[in-house]
Amino acid sequence: MQIGYRSRRRIARIVLYIIMLSIGFVFIFPFIMMVLSSFKFNKDVLAVPVKIFPVAWNWGSYKSAFTYADYDFALYFINSFIVVIFAVGICIILSATAGYGFAKYKFRGNGILFAVVLSTIMIPFEAILVPLFLLVRSMSLQNTYAGLIIPQALTAFGVFMMRQFFYSMPDELIESARMDGANEYVVFMRISFPIARTAVLALIIFHAQFVWNMLVWPLIVISKPDMRTLPQAIALFSGVYYTPYPEQLAISVVACLPLLILYLFLSKYFVQGIAMTGLKG
Repeated sequence: MQIGYRSRRRIARIVLYIIMLSIGFVFIFPFIMMVLSSFKFNKDVLAVPVKIFPVAWNWGSYKSAFTYADYDFALYFINSFIVVIFAVGICIILSATAGYGFAKYKFRGNGILFAVVLSTIMIPFEAILVPLFLLVRSMSLQNTYAGLIIPQALTAFGVFMMRQFFYSMPDELIESARMDGANEYVVFMRISFPIARTAVLALIIFHAQFVWNMLVWPLIVISKPDMRTLPQAIALFSGVYYTPYPEQLAISVVACLPLLILYLFLSKYFVQGIAMTGLKG
């Protein structure tokens, strides 16, 4: 008996949904294990054989995590928020202006200069870690917010992303504004930048995630306990004789929530921004 077109299409859709759900489960399973393990007692977290659900529920791990020893995770949250807000804000300003300049201004060496900026994406952060630290220390920025923020305030990816979006924007909009007497500042702030809202919001998600999860640089440049960021504090979170895994996992779960909330609010613009920045190249 021959299967009809609609039946084949329905079967293909079901198979596709099963594959997508399976892939999604593979990605979300570690997070589920982290949440469930945060409710276990210390002896059950690394127990063999592994039990997915807690044998006995430890409801006090989240409360004790914020009051454990001399760790002030409320302060570490504030430090991370300060670094993320200023680093992302500066990144948006610099990436938008640089991307707009590369896309809409024709000057000698435009392509070469943009290629040089883009080539820095291939340089791993670890390769510039030592000279960057020496530079920050020579400027007396060690153990300061500026020392954390400035090196993370601009990425070549942000410039590339904004350049691609502005490149796809019609030149006629800019030319008509200039003919009406608008100067370059007004053209950028009143016309170009508002149109780039979707790309800007997508870049906010990208860069906020990058800065929020940054571990290596805070470990290098920060030595004072009261200046620690959240990933740094989680990495250093341990007791005198053992590591309190439930409390460590509880803080890790809480640390994921700001980015999760940010993505839930901006997910629509995230997808649109990624799609629109790839229209022209």
